[in-house]
Amino acid sequence: MAYSKKKEIILIGETGLLSRSFKNSFIKQKIPFQVIKISRKNNIKNREELYKILKKNLKNKTSYILINCLASLKPKNKSDFYINENLPKDLLLYPSEGKSFLIQFSTNNVLVNQVKDLYTIQKKKSEENIFEIRNSRYKLIRLPFLLPNNNFNRNYMPKQFKLLLRFIDLPLISFIPPSRNIYRPINVQEIVDFTLSSISTDKNNNKNEIISINGKKEMNLLDISKLLLSKNQKRKKNIFLSIPFPWIILDYFLYKFPFLLNIFKRNTILQQLLLIKR
Repeated sequence: MAYSKKKEIILIGETGLLSRSFKNSFIKQKIPFQVIKISRKNNIKNREELYKILKKNLKNKTSYILINCLASLKPKNKSDFYINENLPKDLLLYPSEGKSFLIQFSTNNVLVNQVKDLYTIQKKKSEENIFEIRNSRYKLIRLPFLLPNNNFNRNYMPKQFKLLLRFIDLPLISFIPPSRNIYRPINVQEIVDFTLSSISTDKNNNKNEIISINGKKEMNLLDISKLLLSKNQKRKKNIFLSIPFPWIILDYFLYKFPFLLNIFKRNTILQQLLLIKR
């Protein structure tokens, strides 16, 4: 897939799974791009601080596409909240000297009623903020569970994978944590390829669009664990054992005490014990 547009690509963020995949593709395909490095070290908490960074990096730009890969999956402070909830809106409102187009990533969890963790709530609010802006140009892409490329290097694994690896990356036997979630995951490279393809085919990148992407196959945590461990070519095949859980008892208590159900919905780990199709 060749990128054929004259608009400059500006990548915001560079340390996450998605942003690293974009960078690798840009370099491999020799696509010109610029990175705006914003991380927790910058500790940006409002529009003024963001615009100082943008003014420095977007000076004299006449036509560009912003690909925002910034997100805080475990929001803890004011900066995390701003990045998840208000930064996308402020990117659209930035008084650019030229024509800009924003590609913003969200999560399919915003469409699932049983998922009410803080990150999902903030992403839902972020979408509402974007929809309120008139005459803006953007493509909003809701993502499923992202699978890494064929790379087993723990240093480049997202936190949720590192947690899972503690259970499955053991000698001989892998223990699968209890979960009733069903995913339709997709390889992160497919998201990158889709995004670059849409940039190339959209004539002027001025059509607002909302896209929800899912993988072709439904997978549970056992399926994902097997796939993840198969990426490590240095080890032999493991025996996979699912950790048993008294589902009937759990469902009884969730039915009898609705406040417990709300607690489970708000916690990313306890969510795994609910019947959720993501």
